[in-house]
Amino acid sequence: MGEVVLRHVFFILFIVLFSLGTAHAERRVALVIGNSDYDNVSLLQNPRNDANGMSERLQDLGFDVTLGVDLKLGDLRRTIHRFVRKLEGADLALFFYAGHGLQVNGQNYLVPTDAQLESHLDLDFETVSTNLVMNAMEKSAKVNLVFLDACRDNPLAENLARSMGTRSGAIGKGLAKIGSGVGTLISFATQPGNVALDGNGRNSPFTAALLKHLGTPGFDITRELILVRRDVLAATGGQQVPWENSSLTGEVVLKQKEVVAPVVPRIDPQIELTYWNSIKDGSSVAYFETYLNRYPSGQFADIAQIRIEEINAGLANAETERKQQKASAEIAYWQSIQTAREPEMFESYLARYPEGLYADLAKLKISSLRKQAADAAKSETIDVTLKSEPSLEQQVATLTPEKPRSDPTRETATPKELARAIQTELNRLGCSVGRVDGDWGRRSRSALKSYYREAGSDLASLDPEPAVLDQLRKSSGRVCPLTCGRNQKLENGSCVALKQKLPFNETEKKNKTKSASSARSCPADPTARLLQFNTSGGTRILTHPCGRSAICRFGSPTGRDTQPIRCYWK
Repeated sequence: MGEVVLRHVFFILFIVLFSLGTAHAERRVALVIGNSDYDNVSLLQNPRNDANGMSERLQDLGFDVTLGVDLKLGDLRRTIHRFVRKLEGADLALFFYAGHGLQVNGQNYLVPTDAQLESHLDLDFETVSTNLVMNAMEKSAKVNLVFLDACRDNPLAENLARSMGTRSGAIGKGLAKIGSGVGTLISFATQPGNVALDGNGRNSPFTAALLKHLGTPGFDITRELILVRRDVLAATGGQQVPWENSSLTGEVVLKQKEVVAPVVPRIDPQIELTYWNSIKDGSSVAYFETYLNRYPSGQFADIAQIRIEEINAGLANAETERKQQKASAEIAYWQSIQTAREPEMFESYLARYPEGLYADLAKLKISSLRKQAADAAKSETIDVTLKSEPSLEQQVATLTPEKPRSDPTRETATPKELARAIQTELNRLGCSVGRVDGDWGRRSRSALKSYYREAGSDLASLDPEPAVLDQLRKSSGRVCPLTCGRNQKLENGSCVALKQKLPFNETEKKNKTKSASSARSCPADPTARLLQFNTSGGTRILTHPCGRSAICRFGSPTGRDTQPIRCYWK
């Protein structure tokens, strides 16, 4: 609201200052001369028209114009004198001349209509030097503009050249270059030493372009002369090139751009009040923005701006709260599935929160679980090389998990059938219940409890119920770890048999093999087939034909008992 008020204040201040500046505008004076009807040479068609057109144009631009048309020598001097008297204190002075002119010894002269120039002595008495006008302008005015359209073919210059004989070389073609003082611009219809064309229209090509572009709103005089040069080149087919010599120290704008004050519509207070009452309780920013567009400086503009800020702040807070609630819901969802063993649980999270906080972690979980399932599938077929028949526990532990079976009669199944189906599913998931017999006992409950623990699921029930069966069928792969039986160990995901200890060491095994190679093998009873014995205090060493010796104890240490009490192989 404050910015709107300031803009209006500055704009009104600018209008006031511009009006004051216009009321105290700079003082502008101009001298305009056009000679067409010469007494002693043929008539020039355009200079009279050029002078009249330039006079009207300059008056429109605020100049006090001194106009002279077809002036004889006396009239020319008097017209110049009237102009010089107006120069004192002028801000901008302008001199325009159209007609015959000539240069002698580098000096330019204006030719009145009654000039004859039969002798070189007549030059100072029958013409007027341009320096007379230039010197007066530069002494009095701050800025001076000179436009000379006097570079035409001049028969009087030829008369003067004939009268001068060998000195005729001092007479140049066209006008000579003029040096300018500070703050002066001199513009020629064509370049120095060249002849300008008179043209076939009402005005000469040079003056016609001046009348078109001089006083273009907002244009500096230098920019205007560029446009003049383009038009003259186009009109003359490139034969005539306007030229200027400038020592201006700033821009000279003959006509400023008009500043159009905006039309401020009259505001009816009652209509504004009615409009405000209809929207003041609104909850949409659009209501108050529309009010400000219609009444930018209205009675309630400040309040409307405050309401806009309040509504935007409320929307921002609501959006922040919504984001926080969404984040809380996502965190709760993740916490409910983070320990799941099924990739589908994390896929459901990604479907709901594709750019969620845990999206990357969910992708890693899915990849890890699928790899674990693939590894488990490879190790579930176990080749147990045992001599004895594997136990029931071993058979269950090495079962390859089957795919969940469909059971269309789940709702009508008997308790025993339901228990048998749940036992089958637990065995498929690696949670061994032993024999699938439909008897729901301690081992079945323990297996179901192990499933809940390993799957990271809530403990729903330990009894055979349809909901339990549904939950088990949703699981895939092995859930419970592999359990090996007696005389087995877990190695690389499989159950392998333990190596049994042999009854002999390697030396005894070799000796036994060597003895067995004899003709007769050693009997199981060391006392059989006794050949000889040595007595040593009731203990005797017996030798058998198989080559082995036995130590036997007898009843009498010194007796000659033939039957030992106890023997054992040495």
